[in-house]
This record gives sequence, C-alpha cells and structure tokens, in this order.
Amino acid sequence: MNGYERRTEAKKKAIINAARELFTERGVTEVGVGEIAAKAHVSQVSIYNYFGDKNTLAKEVLIAFVDKAIQEYEEILNREIPFPEKLKIIMTRKQDAVIEASRSHFSEYAWRDKILRQVYWEAAAVKSNHIYLKFIELGKKEGAIDEHIPDDAILKYLYSSISIMQEPDYLKTSHEYKLGIFRLFLYGLLGKQS
Repeated sequence: MNGYERRTEAKKKAIINAARELFTERGVTEVGVGEIAAKAHVSQVSIYNYFGDKNTLAKEVLIAFVDKAIQEYEEILNREIPFPEKLKIIMTRKQDAVIEASRSHFSEYAWRDKILRQVYWEAAAVKSNHIYLKFIELGKKEGAIDEHIPDDAILKYLYSSISIMQEPDYLKTSHEYKLGIFRLFLYGLLGKQS
C-alpha cells in the first residue's frame, strides 16, 4: 500500500469512527455531515467521495458492527464443544448485547431514529444469512436440530424470532420479558431446559 492509499484508509477509518460515535449518541437524522467531518478532521467532500451520502456512511458503520458480531459467532461455532452449548453461548451474548444497548445512550436517543433502525436491520439481514445457514448445518450434523425441518423453515423461524427484537419498544421491556423471549427461542413453548 502506497502513501496515498494509507492516507485514504486512515481518513475512511476516522470518518467511520466519528460517525459511529455521533450516530450512537444522537441517531442518523440528528447528525450532520459537517459534524462528522469536523470530528474526523476531514472535509465534507471526503465523506461524499468515499461514501456518497450520510445514509450510506451509516450503513458502513453498522456493517462494521455486524461484521464484528458475526466473526465472534463464527468463532463460537468453530469451537470443539457440543452444539447446544454453542447455541447457549451465542444467545447469551446476543441477549447481553441487547441489555447493554438498552442501558446506553444509543437506545435512548439513536434507536428512535427510524432510518438507523432500518439501515441496521438491512445490514444485519444481509450479513447474517451466511452464519444462520452454517448454524443450521452444524445443528443438523450434530443432531441438535431435526434434519427433517427444511432449512428455509428454520431460517423463517430465526428471522421471526429476531423480528421481536426489532420492535422499537423492545429495549424498554423488562429483563424478565427479554429472558422469556430468550427461553422461548431456545426451548419453545413445550420444551424444558435441560
């Protein structure tokens, strides 16, 4: 990588970091490109050149967040532990992340931003499909998921469960409610925790 490419990558990283900080404080709608540029110590033109517009930048910020989470889930799926234990670890981490988000300024201000929510869930849907399919394949291989259930039916179930967390008021619900959703996902209505 030559000097120009290094400077370009450094600027992009500074823009993404500044945008992430501002978006999580106040949401996409309330933050201007000028504020992001000032915080990143770049010109507004650089932001438009690298990202096109603010919504594309928001999507890049959220894709980076989703990529990090998916990498973590991949590492868990690759561990040499039984599938049900992998599932519990992943779901616990996901639940912990939701609880953490509900305590942060992100949930208080930014999550009210409809554009931010939409961009996040679009990015998550695109990126997560791969990990869900790997999850299903591994679960069937280890006998933890019924091999007779079609993959697309399992995907539909996963996405419908996730849609509960997409509801704007989900972060405001009690810990008991969130734990109940978590248990329903793991064990169903009739299943029992082993």
